This record gives sequence, C-alpha cells and structure tokens, in this order.
Amino acid sequence: MTITNHVLAGAIIGLTITNPFVAVVLAFASHFFMDALPHFGYAGQKGYGEALKHKMSFVVATLTLLTTLIVVGLIVANAEWFALLTGLIAASPDAVGIYNWLAYEKQDRQAHGILRVFHVKFHRAIQWCERPWGVIVEVAVFVILFSTLIKLIYV
Repeated sequence: MTITNHVLAGAIIGLTITNPFVAVVLAFASHFFMDALPHFGYAGQKGYGEALKHKMSFVVATLTLLTTLIVVGLIVANAEWFALLTGLIAASPDAVGIYNWLAYEKQDRQAHGILRVFHVKFHRAIQWCERPWGVIVEVAVFVILFSTLIKLIYV
C-alpha cells in the first residue's frame, strides 16, 4: 500500500480513537492489515529492486509523493498533532523495508536477525498480492480514506 494510504489510515485512527495507547497500537497494526490487501507492486520477493525496473513504479511514486505532501499539509493545518503522529506511525514499518533495501539488498547481501524476521519473513510475506492492477485498489482506498479524513476535519 502506498505511504499516502498508510498515513491517511493512521490519521483517521488518531482522530477517532480516544485512548492514545490504543490509537498508536491500531495505527501500527493498520499498516499490516492494509499491506495484506491487494495493492500496487510487482509479484515476487525482490522488493524495491524489482519495482524499480518498471516505469509505472516511478509514476506511482511521484503521485504518492504529491498526495502524501497534500495529506500531511491538510493534517498539519487542520487537525491535532496526534493525527499526524498516528499517521506517521502507520507508515513507519515501510522505513524498515527501505533501510533493508539500502543496507543489504542493493549490495546483494541478506539482512540478518530481527530485521530479516520482521521485514523479509513477515512484512513481505503478508503482501501476497502486489500487482500493477493493484493501483485500482490503491485509488479506491485513497478516495475512501481521503473523503473520511475531510469529513473528520471539516464536519
């Protein structure tokens, strides 16, 4: 799932769940729930290395960057700081994937220890349906989450 959708889901959780501890836990867990849904990507266990071989990845990445900046701007300008925090917590597991790719896979090495268990054995494994057509699911999820955030902020 794109970072935009993770941030949106986390922010919505932060705006609707009154217990801060529960909101943080749910925001973090939402990442894995969303990654288990069909979404944009390319099949296989090659991670970012595989995705970077395709032009569509760069289009999706550019649109993701722009929409994420817009979403974060809306949250910062119109919502509580806690909504931004839970949005970032929801997106945070992908930072491990980026680190793993930069530190290990890009140099054709294998991660080890807890990093390997978390990212390679768990996080990648739950992403059973990464396909180019998953961009349709991403857009549908974005529309639902973005409209929900707008309602929470402005209503």
